[in-house]
Amino acid sequence: MTTTYRDLVAHYFKAHRGLWIDGNQLAAIGGCYAWRSRVSDCRTQLGMAIENRQRKVGRRTVSEYRFVPPSQPVQASFFQEAGHAH
Repeated sequence: MTTTYRDLVAHYFKAHRGLWIDGNQLAAIGGCYAWRSRVSDCRTQLGMAIENRQRKVGRRTVSEYRFVPPSQPVQASFFQEAGHAH
């Protein structure tokens, strides 16, 4: 059985549930040109609840995503609580 990019992205989200993940990290896992489609596929094909936020860091807009499983409280990491990127 072949592992798809969608499956790799889904596995990464599940391994980091509740944590914000930079879009650049997802691009490295899901393919630099179609990682947003992989995130969308996780939502639509796998029914995963994936949130998105954007924030400015200097001139750069950081796009971050997190998987929030039903019935699991979201816990911020130490760095996120301190206002730093993970």
